[in-house]
Amino acid sequence: MAGCRCRSGPYAEGCAWSAVRGDRPCGAEAMNVLFLSQARQIEDQGSYHRAFMELHARGRIASYRNIPYLGVARERGWPQLWRDVIGHCSDVPTDLVFFQFYHGGGVESAAACVHQLRALKHVPLVAVSSGDLFSASAWVRPPPRPFAELSVAADVTFMTCMGSVAEFLRRQGARRLTLLPHGYPTDLFPPQPASPVNDVEFDVVMVASRGRILNPFMYTTWGALRRQRVADRLFRRYGKRFALFGHGWRGHPAWQGPVEYRKQIEAFRRGRVVVDGPPPFSQVYYASDRPFYVAGAGTPLVQFHTPRFEAIFKRDLHASYIDHDADTVKVCDSVLAIDEAELRRRVEQTVRLVMGRHTLVHRAETIIRACEGIQAGRSGPDAGKAVEVPLPLFHEDADECEERRSALVNWDVPA
Repeated sequence: MAGCRCRSGPYAEGCAWSAVRGDRPCGAEAMNVLFLSQARQIEDQGSYHRAFMELHARGRIASYRNIPYLGVARERGWPQLWRDVIGHCSDVPTDLVFFQFYHGGGVESAAACVHQLRALKHVPLVAVSSGDLFSASAWVRPPPRPFAELSVAADVTFMTCMGSVAEFLRRQGARRLTLLPHGYPTDLFPPQPASPVNDVEFDVVMVASRGRILNPFMYTTWGALRRQRVADRLFRRYGKRFALFGHGWRGHPAWQGPVEYRKQIEAFRRGRVVVDGPPPFSQVYYASDRPFYVAGAGTPLVQFHTPRFEAIFKRDLHASYIDHDADTVKVCDSVLAIDEAELRRRVEQTVRLVMGRHTLVHRAETIIRACEGIQAGRSGPDAGKAVEVPLPLFHEDADECEERRSALVNWDVPA
């Protein structure tokens, strides 16, 4: 890694490892943060809220406020929400306004709000994140217009998938598109020991909802049919040793009913192997939050291959990958055949990886560090220098420099 840019920049000891510890860029002061959560009430995104609260308690951020924007907009209207945001940033010299998962829920354009933020005496950085699977195609779930507009207006965009959708947003004018996968909520699910290999009810568990099969040309129908075929394959192979949890499966012989969000870990640990339901289509780096939950739950994970995600969870160590749907049973059989001691070793390493790099506190820290880097590039001893972002996402055997070319898009712009 000698000479690699990702190990240099305005961070005292290199962006990758200092981000885990929480060091600031040279000369940076703790930020005042306004978190606009995708929530009707704070507890709807309670784990992310508590992650930022932990940073505040540690002194990583100077002040912190959470406005659940869906709830405020629903009760008082979008204009009042924007007045609340501008009022707070006028009263408190806010350094960062972070719009979380700004898509879905009938969100409206935030362009006028951002314009007013830019006119304040103390101009905050504006960040936005996406938390879902999107594509660059107008026919297959493109980014919603309010999110795309806000991404173009923002200083930095954090995304759970990159690839063509990141390039689409870059062409629209978005800057600093940054990979930020989902993470493990330690406040809800404490770290788990490796689950027992033999003392379980099922060989294979799959937790995944199935949408309705309606228009054959819709991506949601593709996803529902794909999950149906996977579940049928697993049932034909394992019979009563296969358990299927989630909505939309009524009548399927393997169905165990839906599972409450907070009880997912209990469902995972009822099986020797957990298969994550396949997405309707692939996008670079994309995975839902479930693989992180399974990996942190101390249960072997079988996951459908997504481009470049192997740099996050190493193949045949942190996860076993299904490259083609027809290989689903073959991959599950191979994991079930692994020696118990070896399987436990893999699971324990995976739990350590998740707790060391992939909790929501790590995600909140990455957001703050990236924004501190932008801020440092605007003023202070590092003004005018290339802005580097910490990205402690990849396992130790991954080529971090290569991954950063895909995980960071359009960062070569003035701060």
